[in-house]
Amino acid sequence: MMTRLTWTPQTRRAASSSRPTHLEVEGPLFRVVLPPTPKSVGVARWLIGEWCTPWVRAKELQEDTVESVLLLASEVVTNAVVHGDGMVHVSLERLGSTTLRIEVADDGGGMPLIGAQREDAESGRGMAMVELLSSRWGTDLAVGPLGKMVWFEVAIV
Repeated sequence: MMTRLTWTPQTRRAASSSRPTHLEVEGPLFRVVLPPTPKSVGVARWLIGEWCTPWVRAKELQEDTVESVLLLASEVVTNAVVHGDGMVHVSLERLGSTTLRIEVADDGGGMPLIGAQREDAESGRGMAMVELLSSRWGTDLAVGPLGKMVWFEVAIV
């Protein structure tokens, strides 16, 4: 299988154990396609953090905002790996100077739910965190023949 990658030396070292199959960075948009494995959650988190670093250094984005994005992205990518089907497509876009938008798509048909959880439940709170910490979120159906996209936006403070 041929892969097309754009790597910095730091990316190559950090992601060597779970390399994405496609990475594209164009202006304000970052896109990566990852295999549906648990390691992909950490790879997505690391890549998003690296992508945001120049804005943090330029004081255009606060570290707290990046931490929220990383937490929520981890939850949504984990859902795609655990409950979805096929490759996991992750994209991040800066919408002007006010918002970061993250989209995670897979070929699975199940929709994310926010439901009442027992206090002692060990899982099932991810989408509740997305609802609480994001400015807005939602789902889009028919990504590919069967899939869905879960997206969320975080305000740049």
